[in-house]
Parts: sequence; C-alpha cells; structure tokens
Amino acid sequence: MTEPAPSNIHLPVPPDLVERDPARLRWGTVSTIKAPLSAIARFAAHHLDLGAALIDIFLDQPDPQVAEFFAAHPTVRITQCDAAYWRKKPERAQRSHQLRQAFNASRAYRRSQMHWLAHIDVDEFLLSPQPLAELLTAVDPEVAYVRIRPAELLAQEDPWRGPSHFKLTRRELGLTKTELADIYPEFGAYVPEGFLGYTGGKNIARTGLPQIRMGIHGVIHQGLPIANYGRLPEVHVGHAHAPSWEHFHRHLQFRMEKGSYREKLKDRMRLRDVLDVILEAEGEAGLRRFYEEINTTTPRLLDRLAAHAMLVTAPLDLDEKVARWFGELPEDRLDK
Repeated sequence: MTEPAPSNIHLPVPPDLVERDPARLRWGTVSTIKAPLSAIARFAAHHLDLGAALIDIFLDQPDPQVAEFFAAHPTVRITQCDAAYWRKKPERAQRSHQLRQAFNASRAYRRSQMHWLAHIDVDEFLLSPQPLAELLTAVDPEVAYVRIRPAELLAQEDPWRGPSHFKLTRRELGLTKTELADIYPEFGAYVPEGFLGYTGGKNIARTGLPQIRMGIHGVIHQGLPIANYGRLPEVHVGHAHAPSWEHFHRHLQFRMEKGSYREKLKDRMRLRDVLDVILEAEGEAGLRRFYEEINTTTPRLLDRLAAHAMLVTAPLDLDEKVARWFGELPEDRLDK
C-alpha cells in the first residue's frame, strides 16, 4: 500500500547557520520591483535604517537611472532584469510578475551572505519596536523561517511623515465578524478581515538551507511547506497597498484582472466579488464610499480600531531616512 505524500516537512537547521550575537547577525531584503526611483529610495532607506545589511533589488523594468543613483551605496544591490538577464533562464519563470518575484527571490536566497533574508515588495515596510537583529537572534535555533503578520496602511494626508496609521487583521486579534462589523458598519460583513490587500503576511527565512523556494507568501522545500517555522509577534509588515483613493482607483483594473483581486479557484467570497457588486449597483460613487469606510483615516475609524487593539501607529518618516542615507530625494522622470 502506497503511503500518502506528506503535506509538509521538518527541515533540520544545522547549528552553524544559527547566529546568536546581534552584533554579528546580518539580515537583508530581496524584492522584484517596478516602481519610481523615489519609491525605491524610500523603501531602501527605511530598511537600512532598521538595520538591514543588504537591500537586494531586481528591477522588473530595467532603469539605468536607478542603478546610477545607488552606485555609491554597496548596501543596495541592483540587478537589471533585461533580456540579457533572462537569457537561458526558464521561460516558465517569466510568465507573470508573481513567478518572476519567486524566481528572483529564490536565486537571491541561494547566493545570500546574510543570516536571514526577507522577501518583501517596494510598498512593504517592516515595522519593529527594536532592532530586528536582536529579535532574530532570539528565534528558536530549530526554526527555518519566521512569519510576519500584516498591517495595512490607512489613507492619510501624508503617510511618509509623522505618525503613520496601520490596521491589523481581525484574525490576529481573535475578533468575531460581529466585532469587525462594529468597526466597518456598512462593509465589514463582506470583507472578512477588513483589508484591501493580502492578509497572509510575509516571511523572513534563515539562509543556507538546501533546495529552498521563496514564494510571495510561503517558503517551500522540494515542493513542500516547511513545518518548523516561527513567528515574530512584535514585528509587522506594513503594507501600503492603497495609500490613497487615487492609488486604489488607478490600480484597480489591473488588480482585478491580473493582480491581487483576480479570480482564485480556492476563494469563496472574494474582495473581487464585493467590488463587482458595488460597481454594478452604484458605480464609482459606491466604490469611493467603500474605500472611505474601509481604508481612510478618520477620527471615528481610529477610535474604533484602537478600542479593539487593531491600530498600529509607527512613524515612517521616509523622506528623512532618504536624506540620511542617500541625500536629496530623487525626482522621478516624467516618462516613467
């Protein structure tokens, strides 16, 4: 009788991969990015300020201006994903942005000289109350990777300066759907976590392990999920998924067709369904009302989130960090 295939695997962590000294531990990020230079500079500066030793960036849209800007900063490594880069690489790895992200992150993992590597995107900012190296050295030595829970950035006048407000998922706080409807009275019953973006979080993987594939939301060994993972409850990945109505509206069509709102076979009630109903019934006016209740900073929403311990306020001050690490914030070319 054939035994059923395992659903996950315990991946042993060799002792020589475990660094327990915060002063010696090195962590970095890897990202596949298609974004203006100013956004890339803010992303890099934030994580260098948090203690990252290397920001590994694959440019999904090659841009010599980006490479030139970071040329004097060895802590930021730029790879142009042009035709020469993709030559002789698997065609299947290039078919979508999601597959290119996973391919590039896995490639960076294999060559990484860091102790830990976080796979995050340009609109994601690790939020930690203390140096991340201190938290990573305290992780159980048998853990292969740690999961980071999401916090979604609320729309506010200037999220890059001063206090930046984020909301947490219902699941993290153990709230009921009724309590979520108290926070979002009109639409909370239809958006299970109250999020516009993903709710699964991201991962920071211990490097040096064999046959690792770093996906967008998972870490895989030989096609199987890894069972021995941990969590960093103090840390969140702050996701600027829809930091303004204009941003949300501009990216909506792409996200519904090819991005995070596209049809997924495993989903039952999806955000896509909610948006379709709103657009059919009320058009853009209904969509705007939906966005304002779910994602716009108002005193009422902040009070409701705080009352349920779902509010995280963390000053990003990204432009100050850019000035500290790179000098003047670069201007984006108009043709981009």
